[in-house]
Order: sequence, then C-alpha cells, then structure tokens
Amino acid sequence: MTDDIQPTAAPSLDPPRAPEGSAAAGEKTRASLIRVALDLFGRKGYDATSTRDIAGAAGVNIAGIAYHFGGKAGLHKACGELVAGVLAERLSALTVGDPAADAGLSPDEAAALFEGSITGLARFMLARPEAEAIARFMVREQMDPTPTFEILYHGLIRPRHERLCRLWGRATGEDPASEAVIIAVSALFGQVMFFRVGRATALRRLGWADIDETNVETIVEAVREATRAMLASRRAGRAAS
Repeated sequence: MTDDIQPTAAPSLDPPRAPEGSAAAGEKTRASLIRVALDLFGRKGYDATSTRDIAGAAGVNIAGIAYHFGGKAGLHKACGELVAGVLAERLSALTVGDPAADAGLSPDEAAALFEGSITGLARFMLARPEAEAIARFMVREQMDPTPTFEILYHGLIRPRHERLCRLWGRATGEDPASEAVIIAVSALFGQVMFFRVGRATALRRLGWADIDETNVETIVEAVREATRAMLASRRAGRAAS
C-alpha cells in the first residue's frame, strides 16, 4: 500500500483579515455571517435558527443578511456552498477523478487510493478544528434535508462517493454501481463518522479526555485495518466465485 493521502493543510473557517475599504468590509461581514450561521444551523437546525440569532452572534445588523444573501434561505445555501468548497479543497484524496484513468489502475493501485482516501477523511474529520461545525451541518442535512442538501449531494457527496465505488470495484472486481458496493463504501464512511458524531460515547468508552493527535492515529490505524480486511475479504470472495 502507498502512504496515506493527507488532507491538505488549511486555516479555520474564520473570515480572512481584509484591508480597509467598503468592498473588503462587506466581504468580511458576509464571511462572518456564513461562519456563524454554519455553526448555529448545525446546532439548532434551520427552523429553530432565526436571522436575529445569526446577526446577533456575528455582531452584524440584521439587514446585512437580506443585503448579502436575500434572506435566511440564501444564507443557508451559502453555508452549503462553503461546506462543499471546503471539503473539496481540503480533502485532496477525495477527488472526483477520471473514470477512464480509474479503469486503468491495477487492483492494488485502486486499493491503495481507496485506503488513502478513507484514512485522509478520518484525519480531517477528527483532527481539523473546522470539521466540528461542518459535521454538525452535514448531519442536520442528512437527517432533515433542506434544498441545500441538493448542493451538498450533487456538488460534493455523489461524485466523490461514485469515485470511491469505482476504486472499490477496480480493487475487488465487483460492479461499482451495485448495491453491495455502495453499501460497503458507505459502511466504511460510517465507521469514520462515528468518532465525530458519536464522540461523547467514544470518549466515555475509551476513557479518553479528548481525541488528540495520538488518539487520531490510533483510530486511523483501526480504520486502515478494517478497510484492508474488508477489501481482502471481498477480493477473496470474488476470486472464489
């Protein structure tokens, strides 16, 4: 196997420092509103989060939301676009890829890319500080989808999930569009996400105070072993049949 594909280094979701000027100030206000809204929407949900809550937490006049986004729905959409952009940029392993190029990979090369993608996702979701707000927002959209889910699904989730299914199929010889492959890939995503959305349970059961750098690597190694074992099992089953 190749070394893990690491998530690219990145700053937090805080708005960038901008030079003085009305345009720069407006962009800083817009970025602040998105950052605050992303957190509040993730914590409280769309319906329970008011524009007054967002403006107050951002220290911005409430009229700024209508000015920059047209209202709460537009701000929520902007949060989804930010999440899609951040994950696409910072998880370089989870690229959409070229189907023709993927078809030319050897089974071992495809398995290595798949493994690197899953472990890279684990490192981002567990170690990056901005991942908490992103995960809360994403979970809300999974449990109670709004129109913003379409942005996340078509612009981020589906093309990358399809790429991972292609890699899995190339590594095991299975049909990447089959129900069995889609479920297998989703299950491996789920084992990573447990340590983010089930963080309190994980910490309590493990007796950890936090998921620090050492603990992240412990989890990543477990994810790696599970991924290799599952790939090997499916390869063996395919060969036997």
